[in-house]
Amino acid sequence: MRESYCIVTTTVDSEKIADSLAGDAIKQNLAACVQIIPGIVSHYKWQGQLDKTQELLLQFKTTENCVQKLMKYIKISHTYDTPEIIMVRIGEVDPGYGKWIESAVNSDLS
Repeated sequence: MRESYCIVTTTVDSEKIADSLAGDAIKQNLAACVQIIPGIVSHYKWQGQLDKTQELLLQFKTTENCVQKLMKYIKISHTYDTPEIIMVRIGEVDPGYGKWIESAVNSDLS
């Protein structure tokens, strides 16, 4: 059976936190690549109040087999009380890129 690939996203309010989450996810073989996209503005309602925050968006590239471990890692490592953690399945990837993702995350599936 062919491996399924996913993108897991979260937002943070600090470059230091973004770098830490990205680096640790890669070191722990939970993601093959993490893109950090600065300069987004999130508008939302929190605890009954309208809010607006400058954030960074993180996109973790991983396999479906690693998604639950990655999402758990993000949740326990995140600084927000209720972090955004969203997983989207990727329909198709270039076969070479897919093999690279697999080799990066499957090197230590313990």
